[in-house]
Amino acid sequence: MDTSNSPTHDLKLYHNIEFQRHKWIWWIFSLYYFIPVFYTPFDWFKHSIMMGAYVVFIVLCIIISSIRTNRVWIPIALLLLLAVIITPVTPGSSTLLTYASFFVGLYFPIRQFILWSIAIGLIILGLQLYHQYPIPYFAFPALSGSIAVGFVGAIEQFRQRTRIKEHQSHLEIRQLAMIAERERIARDLHDLLGHTLSSIALKAELAGKLLKQEKYAEGEQHLEELNKIARDTLSLVRQTVSGYKHRGLAGEVMALCEQLRENNFIVELGGELPQLNARAEVALILALKELATNVLRHSQGRQCTLNFARTQEHVTVTLCDNGKIDSLAEGNGLSGIRERLHALAGTLTIDLQERSCFTITLPSETLSHADNKA
Repeated sequence: MDTSNSPTHDLKLYHNIEFQRHKWIWWIFSLYYFIPVFYTPFDWFKHSIMMGAYVVFIVLCIIISSIRTNRVWIPIALLLLLAVIITPVTPGSSTLLTYASFFVGLYFPIRQFILWSIAIGLIILGLQLYHQYPIPYFAFPALSGSIAVGFVGAIEQFRQRTRIKEHQSHLEIRQLAMIAERERIARDLHDLLGHTLSSIALKAELAGKLLKQEKYAEGEQHLEELNKIARDTLSLVRQTVSGYKHRGLAGEVMALCEQLRENNFIVELGGELPQLNARAEVALILALKELATNVLRHSQGRQCTLNFARTQEHVTVTLCDNGKIDSLAEGNGLSGIRERLHALAGTLTIDLQERSCFTITLPSETLSHADNKA
């Protein structure tokens, strides 16, 4: 059975990383193991056994922190066995029992944690009754430490499980967003190319029939129209692809507002941004960029408003500033805006009477499927 992508595997992997990150803290706490050295008679043999057991303890801790399978219980059981074996030599084995309790709380579900904790408690009581250590030296630190540190491990496990679930939820949301984006792109490409490719096919078929009938003038005219449709479609596809590289309408609007503010304009943003299809969104983004550039170049004002409005028939976007412009020569920029909007059955209206206002009107057909349903 493959558990490489299971939550348990992710949890153990996270614990392994956390252990490596804070390993020096872990080893510092393990020094409690050597406290009995300071109140027991010096004995080379016993102290050598203690050091050997401590080395084995470190190895087992490293194995527990590195293992990524459900067999983590094996090194934990070996750690308990080591504590039982070393208890006749030193009551410092209570430290090993405490570490075992922590790992049990960290790795096992609540039911198994309770069973393991009961077993560890019985081991401690049995060792105390058999070896008759002073209770403050062995039984008390072993029991209190195992209970407290075991619950710390269980709480840490719960905290990390919650964090992993949140991380998995974020991943699922991102995957759903990617799927939705792919579907949106598919719809946009269908809306963008479906009618155009049908027109190209019909024009090509008609031109072929005319050429067969030796009606060369009419055939050439249809070929020229076909060439124009193909070029316009290519340009539109490029604009649409460029639009996908944009931050979307909301992102571009925020960027334009920030650009105006950086140039000492007071910017007011009103209304709700519409959800447009790809073709209309690209056209609107390019139009707003051009209009914002005109404001920065020609306006003498310092206050700018950008408002979005929607009715059943139209989507209206108005960009106004309090600067007065006597006349405005329409160059390639404004002409390009009009052409793009005209292709969408939209319009650009310029009002320079009291202040400079540019109003873009788009038909409701340019709304995306989601916005139309809303």
